[in-house]
Amino acid sequence: MRKLAFLIDILHSNWMGEIQHFILSLFTVDSMASVIARGVLWLVIAVVIILNSNNTQDPEKSAKKLKSSLGFLLLFLTLSSGLLFLLFGYTAQP
Repeated sequence: MRKLAFLIDILHSNWMGEIQHFILSLFTVDSMASVIARGVLWLVIAVVIILNSNNTQDPEKSAKKLKSSLGFLLLFLTLSSGLLFLLFGYTAQP
């Protein structure tokens, strides 16, 4: 029991501050972690919607439609990230 209490004290003293800072950065609107977390959440929701919208009974057509939908999602992500980089990635040099 002493070893467990000792390990809990070590874990609490060393890691809790960092964990609290990370969790706080996930919910802070102006942090990069928040932007990444929202992007990952959006990607997971989009993939779930694509997988659940596949209602074809034929397995061959179903696989083809799934590949098409996921390919379209990948194309959209690539083009939109490139567009965002071109719009906001450059800064004026003084």
